[in-house]
Amino acid sequence: MTSLSRRATLLAALCLPLPALAEAPTQVTLHKSPQCGCCEDYAAYLRRNGFAVDVRPTHDLATLSREAGIPEELDGCHIAVVEGYVVGGHVPVEAIRRLLAERPPLRAITLPGMPLGSPGMGGRKQEPFTIRAVAKDGSISVYMAI
Repeated sequence: MTSLSRRATLLAALCLPLPALAEAPTQVTLHKSPQCGCCEDYAAYLRRNGFAVDVRPTHDLATLSREAGIPEELDGCHIAVVEGYVVGGHVPVEAIRRLLAERPPLRAITLPGMPLGSPGMGGRKQEPFTIRAVAKDGSISVYMAI
């Protein structure tokens, strides 16, 4: 290989995009009960799917849910805050990614309860996960089913 072709190869390599400069992971703040293990499993699930997760133990999950407009009957196991939206419970990343891509005028999305087979929960999925949306006016609708 000539000196000129080595320089051309080096120059071409330097012009390639660097993975380290790729988009930073989306930050998630996950509020959970200090004793909850499935919440830690959900945080690990989010991390495996490219999110940066800051876990914060709290005894005020019900208060956080009400402040987000999530009624008690739609409470999830924990509350995550991601780019201004509240995500309640074991919501699959497909729903979170859709939320962040579409940016609808919502306060929150939530997967009520602790459904078997949902991200961070054990067991096998029994039925579709119905994720609810909480609009800014407090109205509730189905956001999506997975």
